[in-house]
Amino acid sequence: MILALMVTEQCNFHCGHCMVDSSHEYSCVSGKTIERFIHTLRIGHPDEVYLLGGEPLLHIDTVENIVAQIKPYCNHIMIFTNGSFLLNSRLKKRVEDMKVSIRISDDRFHRVQWSERLKQAIQESGYLIVKKEAEEDMIPVGRAYEEFKHLTYHMGCSLLTGRYDESYPNGHRYMVMLNGDVNLYCATIEGALANVWEDPDVTYELLVEREKILHNYLMKEVIHCEQDTYMAVMCNRCSRYKVTAAHILYDGRIVADTDDYRRLKS
Repeated sequence: MILALMVTEQCNFHCGHCMVDSSHEYSCVSGKTIERFIHTLRIGHPDEVYLLGGEPLLHIDTVENIVAQIKPYCNHIMIFTNGSFLLNSRLKKRVEDMKVSIRISDDRFHRVQWSERLKQAIQESGYLIVKKEAEEDMIPVGRAYEEFKHLTYHMGCSLLTGRYDESYPNGHRYMVMLNGDVNLYCATIEGALANVWEDPDVTYELLVEREKILHNYLMKEVIHCEQDTYMAVMCNRCSRYKVTAAHILYDGRIVADTDDYRRLKS
């Protein structure tokens, strides 16, 4: 399992394709949520841990603290960043000292934000640089919605495919959000399957069970889209669902009991 933590929704960039709708406004994960995240690591033993944003390295003190707490339970830690930290020598050194993997996004939206100096620093950094070209799949949510809502293909979302194994590239991946929700790890990073505050123990088995419950509900009740495209509607709708031990909720309103969908064939 890969477990990710949303460190912040704050970012010093303002990319047009941002599916998180990140902004310059301050936000940072609380110490209490970090404690519950570490508890989930302790019982779940994930293969990898991701730290994401926004731009997580805007909160280097918090990131250093989280990394130190993760390492007793998982040595494979990756920070997703826009690379802007490379222009600050002291910050660059602190990132190096954490001895974790660094992933920098390289696409037409991020490149607009790059100065020549930052471009050179990224290219010479030696870190993992993930390229995404204009013709590649994009998810029509957040600021990306207006540009990509015309898309008609299906992404490999487990809610749509009903696949929960390694044939799905984001299988076995979940993300803890700022409010403690444990969400599906798709590009929308939405669809709450648990909450580290509400559920005493968030295990991989619990998340898969609830993912199947939500899949069964969506397949039976929801997929009748008439506006925009199938994918655009589904991806924007996904973020409004939450599965608890007893109920499926939509915008905080109970729409079904989980028992009614737990026993359906997945």
